[in-house]
Amino acid sequence: MIAFILAAGTGTRLEPYTLSKHKCLLEVFDNKKVIDIELINLRDNGVKDVIIAVGHFKEKIETYVKSNYPDMNFIFVNNEKYATTNCIYSMWLCREHLNEDTIFLTGDLIFESKVMKDMVNSKFNNIMYVNPEAQINKNNFKVRIGNNNFIKEIGVNIFDENARIAYPLYKLSKSSMKIWMKEIDNYIQQDKTNLYGEDAFNNISDKINIMPMYTTDFCMEIDDHEDLLEAKKYYKKNDPQFD
Repeated sequence: MIAFILAAGTGTRLEPYTLSKHKCLLEVFDNKKVIDIELINLRDNGVKDVIIAVGHFKEKIETYVKSNYPDMNFIFVNNEKYATTNCIYSMWLCREHLNEDTIFLTGDLIFESKVMKDMVNSKFNNIMYVNPEAQINKNNFKVRIGNNNFIKEIGVNIFDENARIAYPLYKLSKSSMKIWMKEIDNYIQQDKTNLYGEDAFNNISDKINIMPMYTTDFCMEIDDHEDLLEAKKYYKKNDPQFD
């Protein structure tokens, strides 16, 4: 199993911090950065091969992870158009490396260790983090659950009774990733580069059958200053122990 992390974007909502570093390098607690939380949890659960899509301050990301995680294997894929494209284009650039079962996540995501443990060890091949109790809001990703209990749609603008808060943390089989990437390629050939990868997923959701991994264990994205403050408060209160 490999991991795939999207860490190319500019993170403008976290300026001025992101004027000098990528948001995955922002400190959350006790000198631990966002990327540390992700990589430590991956490594502790046996995932040591990591593909990272980079762009904004790519050299700083590469230098940091290679120097701090010498026991892990990294492939960096540079999105030179990171300022004018979105996640779908970074995913497409990494397509030749996504040939195994994959833990897929964005570089602004933090979570407690149990979330990754449960995901890696799940008996299901295709799952996504879904919090059934989190309050629906306009900013976060949400999922629409179909009648077959699989995820039918992923996006920000989902507000019906079947909507649930979700975060871009997935486990996907090799074959499912291949199907998704084929549809992403169709979008890129039409020059649809400023979208989420989930926009392409919504066209082929019936071919992949991603199950919601229902959990209330801590997980959140750090998109703005309010998120960063919330994350720091959480870790100050809970004081996780990392090796």
